[in-house]
Amino acid sequence: MPLAYDPEVAVAFAGIAEAMGARPQLPVGDALGRRESSNAMFSQMNASIPFPSSVTRTNHTFKSFDGAELTIAEFRNKAGSSSNSKALYHIHGGGMILGSIDVFEKSTAKKCEETGLPVFAMGYRLAPEKPHPTPVYDCFAGLQWLSQNAERFGIDASKIIVIGESAGGGLAAGTCLLARDQNLSPPVAKQILIFPMLDDRNNKPLSGIEDLATWKVNDNLTGWGALLGDKSGSADLKAVSEYAAPARAENLAGLPPTYIDCGQLDIFIYEDTKFASRLIDAQVPTEFHTYPGLPHAYQAFAPQARYSKMHLQNVLNAVAVG
Repeated sequence: MPLAYDPEVAVAFAGIAEAMGARPQLPVGDALGRRESSNAMFSQMNASIPFPSSVTRTNHTFKSFDGAELTIAEFRNKAGSSSNSKALYHIHGGGMILGSIDVFEKSTAKKCEETGLPVFAMGYRLAPEKPHPTPVYDCFAGLQWLSQNAERFGIDASKIIVIGESAGGGLAAGTCLLARDQNLSPPVAKQILIFPMLDDRNNKPLSGIEDLATWKVNDNLTGWGALLGDKSGSADLKAVSEYAAPARAENLAGLPPTYIDCGQLDIFIYEDTKFASRLIDAQVPTEFHTYPGLPHAYQAFAPQARYSKMHLQNVLNAVAVG
């Protein structure tokens, strides 16, 4: 039986066909064209979604590893939270080449509302203007800043959960590898990797998946190429830093407890499954979910689908026990 969209996802796609169809078919390597068209699509999709009235946003600036001033946006419930609470350190997706705090503002605010926790969203710099190592080192610098300022924000530095989707999930994994290797103290409490982009060697179409994929191999080649240049996809394990492509890490021991999920129609399904298996082999407490009939970014395209609701509940449970 051939793979197919979950029926509820198929219905949702029919409702946003105009927004998705408006995206041009771009050649491999056109990172800026993908940025323009995808940011416009997300803006159109989010236009009718209200910003949660119970959540406020406050921008903070800090200096990254190279002295550049960057933004971390704090999303907090107006009712407040208990002192010494958990916090989410959020890294947005976008294939390493697109997206921003502002583009994903409403979904980030929704995370704050749903979890009841403060969310600190990292405004890292994008490829191709800023290739590796800038994005992941920006993210690690932001995590260090948040940890050092935990008391100021009324959070417990030992209860910071690093969370990201897609490229943000890959950057979250790279950030946690850096935190382990540079002995961040206290260590990260948990990493939540939602359909993470982990392996630059994922560069060939997958039979049965590519035609249904919302993030296709040509998009992946473009994102990794923008980040890594001609090193992208190298068969030499050491040619690419594990902080850029965490699937290349030889040692996963000592990483924080991990949650991973991925749809079965996502081109990241095999790299994510393998990464979860390797975490288990490394004796890292690991929770892994895969959902049939779901492509990349399913919860954004079909938030009311049963599997999207299941995903949300699984993430909320992972946060609660993190």
